[in-house]
Order: sequence, then structure tokens, then C-alpha cells
Amino acid sequence: MTTKPLSAAERAGVYRAIYERRDIRNYKPDAVPDDVLGRILDAAHHAPSVGWMQPWDFVLVRDGELRRRIYDHFVDVNRRAAAVHSDGRGEKYRALKLQGILDAPLNLLVTCDRRRGGPHVLGRFTQRHTDEYSTCLAVQNLWLAARAEGVGVGWMSLFEPEVVAQALRLPEDVVPVAYLTLGYPVSFPDEPMLRTTGWAERRPLADAVFIDRYGERGPAAPLGRSAAGLDAASNVPASVGSAASTARARQDALTKPVGSLGRLEALALQLATLQQGEYPTCNAPSLLLFAADHGVAEEGVSAYLPLATAQMVYQYLAGGAAVNVLCRQHDIRLLIADVGVDHDFGAASGLWQRKVRRGTRNFLHAPAMDADELAAALAAGAELVAQVPESEAIGLGEMGIGNTTAAAAMLAALTGLSADEVVGRGTGVSSATLERKRDVVRAALGAHAPVDATDALRRLGGFEIAALVGAIEAAARAGRLVVLDGFITGVAALVARERDPAVMRHLVAGHVSAEGAHRRLLERLGLRPLLDLDLRLGEGSGAVLGLSLLQSSVRLMREMRTFEEANLARPLDPRDAGRTGA
Repeated sequence: MTTKPLSAAERAGVYRAIYERRDIRNYKPDAVPDDVLGRILDAAHHAPSVGWMQPWDFVLVRDGELRRRIYDHFVDVNRRAAAVHSDGRGEKYRALKLQGILDAPLNLLVTCDRRRGGPHVLGRFTQRHTDEYSTCLAVQNLWLAARAEGVGVGWMSLFEPEVVAQALRLPEDVVPVAYLTLGYPVSFPDEPMLRTTGWAERRPLADAVFIDRYGERGPAAPLGRSAAGLDAASNVPASVGSAASTARARQDALTKPVGSLGRLEALALQLATLQQGEYPTCNAPSLLLFAADHGVAEEGVSAYLPLATAQMVYQYLAGGAAVNVLCRQHDIRLLIADVGVDHDFGAASGLWQRKVRRGTRNFLHAPAMDADELAAALAAGAELVAQVPESEAIGLGEMGIGNTTAAAAMLAALTGLSADEVVGRGTGVSSATLERKRDVVRAALGAHAPVDATDALRRLGGFEIAALVGAIEAAARAGRLVVLDGFITGVAALVARERDPAVMRHLVAGHVSAEGAHRRLLERLGLRPLLDLDLRLGEGSGAVLGLSLLQSSVRLMREMRTFEEANLARPLDPRDAGRTGA
């Protein structure tokens, strides 16, 4: 036979079978024709084996009563395995579908005969398990050939070998390696089931490649795109980079009335669109909390003294604030950054220190910061985003006594709203202090005439507000979704939008706060808040709650089955049928 490279089409077919191989659990009742089954088994039989031992055999299990006994055993082992996990994995274990053992037209056990080839098989002299390794190659060949034939395979691994060996009367030295279900699937999922259910993510290829010695990496590692135009990073054809357009079709095909999950559906679709995929992911969400002091606080515009900023930072570091509690509850990483607190934290553990200056200047008398300070604060926000490259969604929070006054002044300068319209009670100030805040904002607007949003930020803003702007811009550049907290982060978003309107597709309003101008601000941004709970705490508390809803929306999108996947009939109501494409 003349050896020559495969054609482009042939290579594409090989890689497609590899990347689209799936563990199938739902089958149609149609039998697999004998000729198709023969080709699949022949492909398995052509697997390579160490020393040409060919240790595999294939036991076709067709008898219904026998399969019921094996199914009952799998269910029992599944129950015991689930009990090992005290977290959500136990529930996921219990949800693993074993019904395929009964529903699939065929069950098949791949065995390894450890006697095959005698005691001195070439290659087994020092590695006693090469026979089992070779059998796994036969399983892989079988699986890929089945995918090429449009036949689904499910690997049922939760069994006790001795029980299956006894049920199928295996000789003593014949080991059960893989109990498989075979049949035509209801559908081939677009990604592995355990990834869809959030069990685990595929490791990046770069984490699995070493040079010369284990653990050592180098630039020579082959980490590019795979052959045939397939994306090795995502293990799906590169052509599905535009698959976001199909996300809505999947959303409408889930086993529910169309649109019945309301805003949760739109939230998942927003993330899917950003990620250019049918299945959105929300891995490792983080909350970035920026703290800084404001010179304008000396005007008595807050219910708290300026030293409360530093005190609250220590509270965050100690884990005792509201935002700490919420982050722990929803498994969200909290990063705390000092970008301008009027306090020396020394070597405080857990604090990301990028102090630009110990508080801004009082903007009644001078611009809050100069150009270099503004640039440093913007950069600090971007740098903190870079600290969480694994976070696919980022929440934003802030702390700074006097920052509602600064944010109100910025909002008025950018929108033309009056001091009365933008100034609220913030931390809960008295009526007298509220009027003083309004006077301060009026005076600031008279003292400054910003030429654009960046100039308004420099003249009237705070270091933490500038850092928020930098974080929003960096997160948008990285394709992340950003969940805003309250009024302060909303003003930062307004500045970011003026600087680059493209950031808007990355923004979600976690809530609308009790600060009066926040609702008006969100309307100007065109953002509809997820929650309306009368919160006015700040710290990122509303952003964390928004992130929790985002997590729920993603899990619903990924883990719910479509009507096709569940083998259920579509709605009979013609209005619903028309919307779902039935």
C-alpha cells in the first residue's frame, strides 16, 4: 500500500470524530444493523497492542433480564458513590443517567484476557499492565468508529468488576475493562456531559505539555490549532466560533415554556454571545473591591468620619463584612485593593496595594487628581482584572467615605442634572448633611468645567472610581462579563461608556439601589437591574447577588435538557410550537 497523507477532507473527518466523540446516555430504540456493528467491532479489533498480544474480547449483551441485573448493580454502586461527596457533586452523581443500560439496543463489555500471548509477551516483561492499556486502545477505536457511523457509545464505569465478571461468566484471568452501551443517540451533545453539568472543565493543553522533564515548560511546546481547522483549545470545530447565534435556539428548545425563565434566559444569552458559544460558562467569578479616600470628605458630607474607610478595609481582610459573607456563600473570590486609602496598611495580609496617593484632593479647591494620578488609578483597575484571568465574570465593588458625593458631582457634570437630582443620602445622612452635600456639588460644578468624561473623572472623581473605570475597560477587552454594584460603580460605567461605547455589551446591573439617582443613572445607561432590594450598602454586595443569578442562569442553560435530548414531545400549543421551531 502506498503511504500518502490524508486529504484535507479525510483529516477533517478524523478530527471531527475525535472532537465530537461523546458519552451518550439517551438512545432511540432503533437497532444497530449488523453490518454497521461489524465495522465498529472490526475497527476496535484493529487497535495496536504491545507485543501484538491483542488481549481484547467483546461480549455482546442482548438479554433483557441479564441487563436488568447489571443495571440494578450499577444503580446500587452509583448510590454508594454519591454518598462519598458531601457537596453538590453527590447530587450530580445521583443524576448520572444509567437508564441507557436498559434503553440502548445493545450493551457491550470489552474485556482484557491477561493470559493472551503467554507469560513472556514482548513489552510486558517490566510493565505488567500493558495488556490493559492495549485494551483501552481498542475501546477508543470502537468509540471513534461508532461516532463516524453516527452510533452513540456510553461508558458505564460505576460497577464492581467481580460482580460483572460473575454475571457474564468471565474466566478468572479475563478482566472487565469497559462496559459500554451502544445505539443511535437521541442527539450528539455539543460538549461532554460532565462539562455541561459543571462537574469539571477540560484542562488547557498548555497545562499538560512539558519539555524534557515533567513539570518543565518551554516555548517549543506544540500548542497551536489542530489539523483540519479544528480548535484544540475548545475541542470543537473552529467554525462554531459563531455558535452564539444558536444559543437562543437552544434556550428556546429547553424543556420549559419558551421565555418562562424570564431575565435568567437573557442573562445566559448575553454571556453566550460574549463567549461566542452555544453553552455559556461562568467559571471562577470574582469580586474586585477598590478602596480609596476623598478629600471632599472634610466638608462633612458623610455620616462617617474618613477613618472609616481604613477600618472597613480591615473588616474585609478579616472576613467579617457583608460582602465577605455573600462571597463565601456563592463561592466568589474576593480581591480587595487599596488604591488611595489615607492609611498605611503596612504588610497587611490579603490586601492588593496599589496606592496612588493617600486620598484625593478636595475638589472644592483643586482637581481631585492630576493626569499622572488618574493614569495610575486606571492602570490599577486594569491590573487587578489581570490578576483573575480565570474569572469569566467579574463583579465590582467600592469603599470610600465621601464617594457618593464625588459620584454625584460627576453624574451632574456628565448629564446636566441638577444637584438636587443627583445627590442622595448615601450612608444615611441627616437632612442637614444632605443639604450640605447638595451645596458641595453645586459649588464643585461652579468650580469645574470638564471637557469630557475623562476630565470629569480627573477633576471630581476618586481613585477607586477611576480604578473601577480601568477594570471595566480591561474586562471588556478580555471578553468578560462585568456585574455592577450600585450608584458608584454605575457612574464608573457611565465614564467607561463615554470613553468606549463598546463596553456596554459587557455590563450587567446587579441591582438598583436606594440611592435616588441610581435608577435615573441606569436608565441613561440603558441597563435594567436584576434586583430591586433597597440596598444601599455598597461594598459590591449587589454585584455578588447579581453574580449568583448569573451562575444560576448559566447552569440552567447548560444542564437542562432540550426536548430532543430528553426524547420528549414538543408543546402541542401551536404558538409555542412555532416559537421553538417544532
